[in-house]
Amino acid sequence: MWIQEPSKITDRIDFLGTRKVCLYLLKGVEAMVIGGGMSWVAPFLEKQFSAMDFDLRRIKYLVVPHSHFDHCGAVPYLKRKFPWAQIVASAYSKDVFSKEKAIKFIADINKEMIEKLGLQADYERLNLQFNGIQVDHVVAENDVMDLGDGIETHFMEVPGHTRCSIAVYVPKLKAIFPSDAAPFPTDDGRELSYPSAQYDFASYMDSLRKLSTYEVEVCGFEHHGAFVGSQARNILRQGLEQAERFKDYVIKQYGEIGDLDEMARRLAFEAKEKNKFDFLNLELQTAVIKKVISNIIG
Repeated sequence: MWIQEPSKITDRIDFLGTRKVCLYLLKGVEAMVIGGGMSWVAPFLEKQFSAMDFDLRRIKYLVVPHSHFDHCGAVPYLKRKFPWAQIVASAYSKDVFSKEKAIKFIADINKEMIEKLGLQADYERLNLQFNGIQVDHVVAENDVMDLGDGIETHFMEVPGHTRCSIAVYVPKLKAIFPSDAAPFPTDDGRELSYPSAQYDFASYMDSLRKLSTYEVEVCGFEHHGAFVGSQARNILRQGLEQAERFKDYVIKQYGEIGDLDEMARRLAFEAKEKNKFDFLNLELQTAVIKKVISNIIG
């Protein structure tokens, strides 16, 4: 089953945010928010938190799976809302968040979306300024955080989409949160998105192979929702197959077109139509796709 809108997935997992930008609340004795979203999802989160029959003081960790603007933009808001919570990320994400240029880019693109959506009043009311992220707890491959009551979170390094990407697996729930280390569903759910191997395609494939070995009953993506049951069991293997097909397609198409810029423009337009990401303009999408193609053709 594909869960497309924020809701309770299990007694232990709540899907938060929006359909386009997803976060998850994982609950043991203590709780963890997985995903950092964008600042414009904060008004949705406010309503969701207010409607919960759950003691929000139990939120101990805020996990930032990687440092892209659409996966960390709401973190300063969350930290201000839950000042006792520890921000968790990889060592490389921590390094990214120490760079003034990166912080400015993340802040600018999040603010641009606030203005596009007419949320300036919410920006002021909720203090949605992106003013940087101070990582409290660095995690690496095989690190484990125990939330109590059998809910252990196992971290893995899954580079390829970015150098800093991490994923989370919860053995007791057979729940996995791959972030963008795996192709997520397109807007209509009929297929999976193009693999976004912006850092390194070989590493992306290795990470996907690792992810696809886990026993999964819940797969929570950070775009376009979560899968449960039989669809969750197969979704990461399908993502691996999709990535292999995409590599072959890119090599074939590049051989025919022979123009990297033209090919990037075509695939970016296709990706924009499939994913319908208002927060990712065509120019930025083209730059992303161009990098992915370059990583494939060498």
